[in-house]
Amino acid sequence: MHQGETNHGDTKWPTYVKKIYRNMLKDLSLKANQVPLLAGEVVHKDQNGLLAEMNTIIQTLPKSIPTSHVISSRGCGAKSDRTHFNSEGIRELGKRYAIKMLSLQYNLVPTHN
Repeated sequence: MHQGETNHGDTKWPTYVKKIYRNMLKDLSLKANQVPLLAGEVVHKDQNGLLAEMNTIIQTLPKSIPTSHVISSRGCGAKSDRTHFNSEGIRELGKRYAIKMLSLQYNLVPTHN
């Protein structure tokens, strides 16, 4: 999943995500240990991200959902609005999602978190 800007600054965000994740698992008869949740950060502070503080909240997600993993947006390029990733940045973020999922499936050591 990727957090948008809608819940910017809402410290209850992990609770909302947990409820949705649990409901999805239940509705689809899946087990959390078989379906990890990957959550990407918004535009990082190193890219002068307008809402970068939300990443601090996103990073707490594994405390609420032990099978979740946060995908760093550090170094992923942003558009001039400082809120959305540019094409290169979103491709890099996508690679990081893929690397993390593959590392979880094959018990590899990930290069990005």
